[in-house]
Amino acid sequence: MKLGKIVNVDIREIWPNEATSFTPWLADNAHELGEVLGMELEFSTEAAVGKFSLDLLGQDLNTGQKVIVENQLEQSDHGHLGQLLTYAGETDPAIIVWVAKHIRSEHRAALEWLNNVTSSENQFFGIELKAIRIGDSEPAPMLDLVVQPNAWSKGIRGSGPGSFESEKSKSYSAFWTNFIEEVSDSLPEFRNRTPWARNWLPTGLGLTGVNLNLVFHSDGLRIEYYLGLANEEENSNRFEILRLRAESIESGIGNKLEWESLDGKKASRIALYGPKGDISDSDRWPEYISWFAENFAQMKSVAMKQVVPVLKQGL
Repeated sequence: MKLGKIVNVDIREIWPNEATSFTPWLADNAHELGEVLGMELEFSTEAAVGKFSLDLLGQDLNTGQKVIVENQLEQSDHGHLGQLLTYAGETDPAIIVWVAKHIRSEHRAALEWLNNVTSSENQFFGIELKAIRIGDSEPAPMLDLVVQPNAWSKGIRGSGPGSFESEKSKSYSAFWTNFIEEVSDSLPEFRNRTPWARNWLPTGLGLTGVNLNLVFHSDGLRIEYYLGLANEEENSNRFEILRLRAESIESGIGNKLEWESLDGKKASRIALYGPKGDISDSDRWPEYISWFAENFAQMKSVAMKQVVPVLKQGL
């Protein structure tokens, strides 16, 4: 058998520029980073943070956790560490990732220290970027996880943050498992999703800070457009932009929505409320699944035709 030889490739040959080549590539190939972290990632590029621009802002679709990524095609330096912490302070993410050609030992130590002293809901990762070629093959990216939180593994990601083993959390996990199995053929966006033991299941709409969520609230079921950017003013602006089109959006959905500015919170919500009920009533789960599936499909369709295009235009 003839074997090829692995040859290292200069990453600048593949991505000459960090901002114009590597960052867009990583946004379009989020699964490459997702496989390393054990997440299902969705990103937007060059997110504004005050007067600065964060490379990537997104979320883990399995848990709804906010993710930020700072990229560097050279070895790590103090400037990028400072930027990473500045962006984290402004965006309040759960997952903070630093990608560099080489992460110096002192910067590894800094990330490890942050993992030790911050809340367990904040996770810092350091990833080194390489590229290889075998013989005359196309170059292939390699992402090497060199810093991770204590006791981190892909196996513990399934249930999401705070998924303690109470009876109620077990019921949520079982319900979402049944829901995903039931709707995967008709709603492919749920295919291969990992159920988690919380009262809501988020989905992305391809626009940072806007989710379409399935929720068990205190009295029953709800599906919502959730406007959850870190900046309260931007969420409020988006909410008002959409409220100007309330009649058209509600007509497309075929139901009246509740327009909730959520005073005292940064976020806003536009919600369709469903049947009264509780997760503990397992005999009604088929009814809940049917309501969630039918109305999610309609709200997703309207979101892609009206909500997302309008917000992207900012009109």
